[in-house]
Amino acid sequence: MKTKLYSLLIISIIFLASCGKWIDTGLNTDPTLPNDATLNVLLPTLQAGTAYVLGGDIDRFTALFTQHITGTSRQHLGLYRYQVTESDINNAWVTMYSGPMMDMYVMINKARENGSPHYLGIAEVMMAYSLGFWTDILGDIPYSECFQGDKNLRPKYDTQSEIYTSIQKLLDSAIVHLGASSSNFSPAEDDFIYSGDLALWTKAAYTLKARFYLHVKEFNLALTALTNGISSNAEDMRFTFGSAETEANPWYQFVTQRGDISMGEPLMTVMNNLNDPRRPAYAELDDSSKYSPNSPLGAYYSSINSPVEFVTYAEAKFIESECRFYNNDKPGAYTAYTDAITSSIQKYIPNADVAGYLAQAAVGVGDANLTVQNIMDQKYIAMYTQYESWVDWRRTGFPSLNPTTGTQIIRRFPYPQSERLFNFGSLSAVQGYSQATSFMFTKVWWDKMWNP
Repeated sequence: MKTKLYSLLIISIIFLASCGKWIDTGLNTDPTLPNDATLNVLLPTLQAGTAYVLGGDIDRFTALFTQHITGTSRQHLGLYRYQVTESDINNAWVTMYSGPMMDMYVMINKARENGSPHYLGIAEVMMAYSLGFWTDILGDIPYSECFQGDKNLRPKYDTQSEIYTSIQKLLDSAIVHLGASSSNFSPAEDDFIYSGDLALWTKAAYTLKARFYLHVKEFNLALTALTNGISSNAEDMRFTFGSAETEANPWYQFVTQRGDISMGEPLMTVMNNLNDPRRPAYAELDDSSKYSPNSPLGAYYSSINSPVEFVTYAEAKFIESECRFYNNDKPGAYTAYTDAITSSIQKYIPNADVAGYLAQAAVGVGDANLTVQNIMDQKYIAMYTQYESWVDWRRTGFPSLNPTTGTQIIRRFPYPQSERLFNFGSLSAVQGYSQATSFMFTKVWWDKMWNP
């Protein structure tokens, strides 16, 4: 990880002594904490913080629901069995809203004030992404009244429909700002995702637009956005962690410190049935020298310096395939489907026999026989460890998963404990909100579009 930890600004403590006013007004000021930060300090901090939360609780918990991984003991066995409480998601919520998302808000305003549209565009993409995963796992969330400090400690909840409108506006604005011909300050090595490459940020923004258009069945808009989107594995939006323990990937930290998970049985079953060449990247051999549900997570995602994926070329091609399928363009859908599989395999195993994999009857079905299930089953493999796979399952019902307990699979998180305790007036106004366990099995707004 690029260790760009810039020196903090030191706040001077001025001693004011007089017979009428002898108390030091800076007595409770921490001199090690800055009251301001430059754009090149804010950017890597918010990127690392977002990647850590995304690759930590968000991706890990949702991977239990999609059965990408299995909870084997302690907390994660409970989560695997849908014993999810408001405290489970609370840490990620508080961390994101008070940390990286607040930094994004500050960066958006600071970049606008000092004439730096390139930083502004990146902050808008990051805010859109953050709003996206929160609304997708919860439903309605606060945004329009957020980040005001003590001016508004109880922001209202925007509906998911309003959040989706805000996401698209942020991404549209980002595309304009990233394309600005001049900027007083521009990112470079302080950008840990794309090293200041604004063209790649623009492609990521377009690909995210396609993702969120797909969620609400705007297939033509998604396809249009993809024409300007990510076009190779090398352009994936990802954050790569470092080789020092203080810079470690969150999956690595979890596996080495907790380790109460193993590979998911549905994922291992389908990958074994297809002799999938990605298995060495996804999983390690079990005690019987086989890839199985007893296998630990593989090195690609659980090493100390592994990446956390935000949005990828393989996902872009699967979005294209699904949208073309719904538009009755089966030849185009099939081409995108095979391109998606190819790009996913080559990302992990560059010299893999992709042609042999595609030649299998269960994979190379031909455009006339292509189904949504074919597309989603292969996307399920390609989207290993990513929360978006839970969105896919809720939308389409594929892959076909059996509940780990009871008769239903969880469809949303409970709202965080801190919101119930400190913002209950706003939270209680959310339509359908309940503290009952049954709330987690209800549908968010876009889910109802797919599953009335």
